[in-house]
Amino acid sequence: MLRGFSRVLICTSLICFVSVEERLQQLEEDLLDNNGNMIRMEKRIRNIIDAVKTSLRVELKETIRDQVRETMSEIVQGEAFRDMVKSEVVSGLRHVRRGYHRMRRQLHHVSRSLQDFKDETATFHEFALKNVDDWNEQNTSDACAREKHRLERELEKSNVSMAELKKDNEQLNKTCQFQLKTAVPVSQGAGLRVNPTSTRPVLTKLVTTTSQLLMTASLTTPRQEEEKNRILIASVWSSTNQQFRQLNIHNGSLSFFPYHNMSRVTCIAYSAKTRELLIALYKPDRILASVLDTSQVRVLREGVRTYGMAVDEGRGVIFMGTHYPKYSISRMSQHGEEFNVVINLSMLASYPRQITLDTRREKIYWCNYRNLFTMTYDGQGLSTLARGHRMFSVTLDQKAGVLYYNKKNELMRMTVSNNVSTRVITLPDTPWNMRLYRGILYYGGWITSVLGTVNVTNKTGAYGLESRAIKGLIYPLVCLTP
Repeated sequence: MLRGFSRVLICTSLICFVSVEERLQQLEEDLLDNNGNMIRMEKRIRNIIDAVKTSLRVELKETIRDQVRETMSEIVQGEAFRDMVKSEVVSGLRHVRRGYHRMRRQLHHVSRSLQDFKDETATFHEFALKNVDDWNEQNTSDACAREKHRLERELEKSNVSMAELKKDNEQLNKTCQFQLKTAVPVSQGAGLRVNPTSTRPVLTKLVTTTSQLLMTASLTTPRQEEEKNRILIASVWSSTNQQFRQLNIHNGSLSFFPYHNMSRVTCIAYSAKTRELLIALYKPDRILASVLDTSQVRVLREGVRTYGMAVDEGRGVIFMGTHYPKYSISRMSQHGEEFNVVINLSMLASYPRQITLDTRREKIYWCNYRNLFTMTYDGQGLSTLARGHRMFSVTLDQKAGVLYYNKKNELMRMTVSNNVSTRVITLPDTPWNMRLYRGILYYGGWITSVLGTVNVTNKTGAYGLESRAIKGLIYPLVCLTP
């Protein structure tokens, strides 16, 4: 029985050993599987970490790059702003320095003029006192009596001279009548005989008297001002040199202006104060000045393109409608300095054409193809006076308070006091620009190159002078000059 029990125990132990061994093998296999899974999981985690590191690195680089770019742009903008502020400050300082030196020169000139005026006043005072003393010494009763006797003697001499002159004149008439009666025709071989002894004194006295009268008339008659009597004509936008023309108003003759032969002209004007012709060119954009009736030119301003200029002689200012560097109404001195933009017109669709000035009310009028505008000298009160099409030209009769402008080929008349417009006449061509002189309107045609004239004082709009086409000119520019 014990044997049987031991066998059972042995079998049981063997069975348990076998089962334990199987369990151990199973555990080893499970451990191996788990180890493989852990290795795979570790690899997956490492791959995920590498991917996250790479994405974070790329994102960080982009973020850093954007921040660097923003910082650099801020730095560049700051430097540009500093440079701009510095340039503006330097320009302002230069302008202030120039104004200061100009003021010092003017002050020195005024001081010197004041000193000269004081010296002249003192000299005149001394001279006046001396004359008063001399007059007081001479203004006695004896002196007055002597002066009275002298004047009486002079009067008697003049009466005698007049009597002799009348007598000699009668003798001369008698001699001439006698010679005419006794004269023999030339064909008969005889000539006229004149008694030289009887005529020479009379002729001498007559010549002397005439010269004295002419001298007296020249001294007593005030000198009349030289009238403006020419319309200067230039060609717009010509790529080849074109000789300026001139229309002589007094006889209506058209001739060549012998002093200027230019191309790419955009505008001409005249300054009576400096007696200079102002010429605007493009490519290169500049404004030139030339003393009238000379060929010499000087540059007033570079980098400005304009199609309309007007001069305020009293204030010494040139106003212009600029096309470049931007649409604007600008101004500068007659020497090309102190260039300023009065108003920026970049918001408008077209650049200014011809302009004209009302110097009494300090107002500017100009056209820009579709509108007629006005404003003050300082750019205030901008308003539209009229609308239309192909509105190029405008001019002002300041004395009458009348503004002339065009709508296509319709010449319009506006009273500036109430801005009421009326039609004057239909022109044969659209005027590119025009000038008014003594009731005659001179204009240059836009299409047919016609130099036209209209008598605007006549309400019927009759032509004052014959309009004529000028060969070789494109869009004639007109300018009134002496």
